[in-house]
Amino acid sequence: MEVKVCIWKACSWKYSKYIITRLENDKKFYDAKKLNFTECACIGQCKKWANIKIGNQTHNYMDPAKASQIIKKEYK
Repeated sequence: MEVKVCIWKACSWKYSKYIITRLENDKKFYDAKKLNFTECACIGQCKKWANIKIGNQTHNYMDPAKASQIIKKEYK
């Protein structure tokens, strides 16, 4: 599963670096071979920052805990 975390201007002001850190730390709970977190430029949802994208679905208004919960739910 590919998870993209926006690190562009608006998202970087609101948790994006912390989201990446949290997800990387959570990786130990999953099969790391099938889970990949990448930083990306703008997802196009700047007014709804911080944003992550899982496949074709964008999740807005993220913080580290919310992102972790979504990954847990999606990754089962």
